[in-house]
Amino acid sequence: MAQGNQDKSEAPSGKRLEDARSKGQIPKSRDLTSTSVLVTGGVAIYLSRNHILSCFQQLVEYLWSKESFTHPGVFAPGFFLTIMLSLLSMMAPVVLAIVLTAVILNLGQTKGLIVSFEALHVSFNNINPLSGLKKMFSLRSLTEFAKAILKMVIVSYVAYSLLWPERGAMADLAWQSAPDFLSFTGTLALKLLFRVAGFMLIVSILDFCYQKWQTKKDLRMTKQEVKEEAKQNEGNPQMKAKIRSLQRAMARKRMLGKVPKASVIVTNPTHFAVALLYEPGMQAPVVLAKGIDFLALKIIAEGRKHGVSIVRNPPLARALYKQVKLDEIIPAELYRAVAKILAYIYQQKQRK
Repeated sequence: MAQGNQDKSEAPSGKRLEDARSKGQIPKSRDLTSTSVLVTGGVAIYLSRNHILSCFQQLVEYLWSKESFTHPGVFAPGFFLTIMLSLLSMMAPVVLAIVLTAVILNLGQTKGLIVSFEALHVSFNNINPLSGLKKMFSLRSLTEFAKAILKMVIVSYVAYSLLWPERGAMADLAWQSAPDFLSFTGTLALKLLFRVAGFMLIVSILDFCYQKWQTKKDLRMTKQEVKEEAKQNEGNPQMKAKIRSLQRAMARKRMLGKVPKASVIVTNPTHFAVALLYEPGMQAPVVLAKGIDFLALKIIAEGRKHGVSIVRNPPLARALYKQVKLDEIIPAELYRAVAKILAYIYQQKQRK
């Protein structure tokens, strides 16, 4: 196992990262989400405290009023509905803020919505006791355990540093009035919440950075995996060669299909063959087909089959083959030589 990890020296490719993302294997810190939800909930409670107290006071007044009872010991028809609406009005701002924060934090960490059913896949390794023991004593498990200890120490220290100086005031709460009691405990709770959340937020950000590093480390590839992926992306060399061969065959077939339209075929006589087309109004003759050796013989045979004039001129045939591409006009320096051949062919046709 150690040797396998040492071999994974290559950074994960884009395809590997995309495959991991589709399986839900992405860096994500649960501590960051939970801490942010905690902070958002505390802020929402603090900002809506007056609204919550007002709704709670109205609810208590209703419960102790005569309107809540139709007869002694019998609740009014809308009794439970009134209670539920009051509780909903009290908690709606806080719940809405918490839900929005959780959704935004999760989407922000995953960079979009991801739906993966990979975790539902049943695997023997998931229920294998040996695999469970191996995971329990792995580096990842030890890291999570160290994080849990660190969070417990931070929370304990922050709570102690805040509550210990207030021990005297807390001892006097038994003789305080209800409003003073609520004011003191509420302020103390918010202080404790924000201090703990502040320290935990720092730990959560560090944890998110660690999760990103750990995920990339887990997705690292061996040199052989990089080669295999490149081969898959580029395709099998044999298959690519076969495709190129088919493409060349189709191109030759299309080219030979133009030979019957040619005005003349200039040959070497057997090593080179170039089919030219010239019609009145054209700027210059155009090369319809060209080839050497076997392909030259095919062009010549196709030309004879359709009665195309064939002229032997080795220097011109070589020059046309090397200098002119398919479906291009011939260069100006070859005008004179080609014009003599075309004039000769027209004279022969007029005699016939």
